[in-house]
Amino acid sequence: MRVRYFCFLLCGLVFVHSYANATVPPDEVVNVPLAERTVQDHADGRVTLADSIKIALRQSPRMQAYQKAIAAAKGELRQSTAWINPDINIGTDNIAGSGQYKNFSSAEANYGVGQEFEIGGQIAARERIAENSVAIASLESQAGQLDLIRDVTVAYYQRIAAEESVSLAQEQKRIAEDVLRSVNVRVGAAAAPLLQRSRAEVERSTASIALEKAYQEKNTAQAAFDALLGDPRIPGKLDSGDFFLADKSAPVTEAMLEETPAKKRLDASLQKAQARTDLEKANAIPNPRLNAGVRNFYSSNDQAFVVGLSMPIPILNGNNGNIEKASQDALRIEMEGRQTMLDLRAELRQVQARVDNSYKQAQLLKTEILPSANRGFQLAREGYSLGRFAYLEVLDAQRSLSSAKRQYIDALRDFHTAKAQLERLGAIHAATLSVAIQNQE
Repeated sequence: MRVRYFCFLLCGLVFVHSYANATVPPDEVVNVPLAERTVQDHADGRVTLADSIKIALRQSPRMQAYQKAIAAAKGELRQSTAWINPDINIGTDNIAGSGQYKNFSSAEANYGVGQEFEIGGQIAARERIAENSVAIASLESQAGQLDLIRDVTVAYYQRIAAEESVSLAQEQKRIAEDVLRSVNVRVGAAAAPLLQRSRAEVERSTASIALEKAYQEKNTAQAAFDALLGDPRIPGKLDSGDFFLADKSAPVTEAMLEETPAKKRLDASLQKAQARTDLEKANAIPNPRLNAGVRNFYSSNDQAFVVGLSMPIPILNGNNGNIEKASQDALRIEMEGRQTMLDLRAELRQVQARVDNSYKQAQLLKTEILPSANRGFQLAREGYSLGRFAYLEVLDAQRSLSSAKRQYIDALRDFHTAKAQLERLGAIHAATLSVAIQNQE
């Protein structure tokens, strides 16, 4: 009785240990409800995508550089309305001459100030240029944040895909080892040729190589992810719940491109170029210079006011070359903006197609191909153990299952990558980021 109880207890411990160390294949993880996975992941302290984005936005040197660019543009705006500095004029006439002008008795001393006035609208034009520079810097900061969100999202799901690839490679190695043990049993019983053992050993070695490659890809993906977050010491594992949830968001339309930071930046760049053209036209108008001062007459000890006005005559330089250059630059920026919008519309259609194709592929693999491949492998494996199928049937079924799972992980990774690019094109997160930028300012 005691021996029977001891055997039962030992079997229970072995079962618990095997269950605790078992890896969950991707097609089984999909069946776990997302709500349950999220609760478990948060309870384990796993890092979510939202957490990763917050960390990157807070710590990325790229974002700090954008803030410095905004501050520099604001400095330019403050400087744009500054007047030209006045100058002080001090001079003495009628000295060191001959006769009565030999000494200082007939000298005249002049003390005055001079001021040049910009009357052509230069100050207003410079202010418009600087205002557009501030707008461009703010829009570039917003676009940079959207780029960072896209990059973090892509790196986040690529790292999860790499981790799932490691789990898949571990599972394939375990299956190859199980198949090798089954082949050894049949070869030992003279029910299978030695050639099958050699093939099974090759499959096990191939699975080991694939596992090492998966580990290397995981390390590479993790390094890229940590670099974006700006801190390689991010604690916890990633929450992989959303990776298996291929959720298609609302489509991004071409009309939405008109409200993106990219389009607004193009408009601001064109307005800045037009303001620079106005500045060059204003520079063609001569600036008058007013001088006022006092003149002292040493001979009589009298004083008198001196007033003068000077203005260049624009007959040799009408600033025509700079006006033409600024005008053509404005036209060039307008044409480049039109081409950019055409390119964005074409890219939008391409990315939308990638989202749709990867989504359909992932759903097909999940609902049809993976279950069928899994059943085929189980049937082939059981049939081989009973001597009903040849080893090649098991090998082919094993490879088909492994390929289907690999394709499923790749399809999910491609879906999340394309979706992140689509959200970036449509500036889905722009509204939230604009509020954050206003708070920072």
